[in-house]
Amino acid sequence: MMKKKLVFAIIGIFSISLLSAQEKAIMEINYETKMISDSLNRDKVNIFNTTLLFNNTHSIYCSKEAKAYYKGIPTQTITTSAGPIAKYPKTTESIYKNNEIITASLPVGKYAFTFEEPLLKWEILNETKEIKGYKCRLAKTITDTGQTFFAWFTSDISIPEGPFRFKGLSGVVLEVYNKNRTIEIYATDVKKSEDIIEPLKYYNEVKAKTKAQFLEARKNFQENPSMYNGNIKVVDANGNDRTKFMVDRIKSINTFLD
Repeated sequence: MMKKKLVFAIIGIFSISLLSAQEKAIMEINYETKMISDSLNRDKVNIFNTTLLFNNTHSIYCSKEAKAYYKGIPTQTITTSAGPIAKYPKTTESIYKNNEIITASLPVGKYAFTFEEPLLKWEILNETKEIKGYKCRLAKTITDTGQTFFAWFTSDISIPEGPFRFKGLSGVVLEVYNKNRTIEIYATDVKKSEDIIEPLKYYNEVKAKTKAQFLEARKNFQENPSMYNGNIKVVDANGNDRTKFMVDRIKSINTFLD
C-alpha cells in the first residue's frame, strides 16, 4: 500500500511540475489579415483572422481554427457520406517564439515545414499615429527574402512582439503591411489573457535544417503541386473536376509573408 501511495505521490508531483513549466500568456491580440496572393489580380483578396498570445519571453501566433484543429477539437465540421469530418482551417501557419528563437511552421502542400526564422533588423521612422488607443510609431524592415515591410508599433506595451515574424521592436506591432500593399495585417482586439502558450503539433511536419530548404520546397511545389500533395485531384460539390483550376491557382501565387 505504501508503494502505491508513493507512486501516486510521484505522479502528482510530476503533473504539478508540468503545469508550472507551461508558459501562460499575459496578453492576447487578434488580427485580421488581408492578402492578395496573386499581385496581378488585385481584385481577389483573401481575408483571415489570427491570434497572438504572448508574455515577456514566449509567444504563439496562429489562427484559433488551426489551434483547435491540431488539438483534435475542430471548431467546424463538414458533412460527408461517412459522417461529419473536421473542416480544414483556412490558414495553418504558426510562429512560436521562445526567448530569441523564432520558429516558423509554414505549409507546403499537405506538409508543414518548420524552421528557424532569422531576426529582423528595423529602422525607426518619424511618423506617428494612434491605433486602438495606443500611441504608435512607424518602423521599416527589409527581410532576408528581400521584401520591404512597414510596421506600426506601440511602446505603451513594451514587449518586442507582433504578428507572424514581425517582432523585435521596443513594443508590440499593431499593424504591418508590405511595400505594394498585397499584405496588410491589422489588430482588431487587444486584451489580457492567461491562455497557455504552446506550439502547434502538426500531423505532417517536416523539420527543415534551414529556411533555404523550406524555400526550395515551396518553389518546387509551385512548379509541380503534386510533389507535396500526392496525385492531387479536386472536385466541386457537383462532382466536376477542378484539379486544373486548383493547380493553376497554386502556380499563380506570388505573395508570401516571409
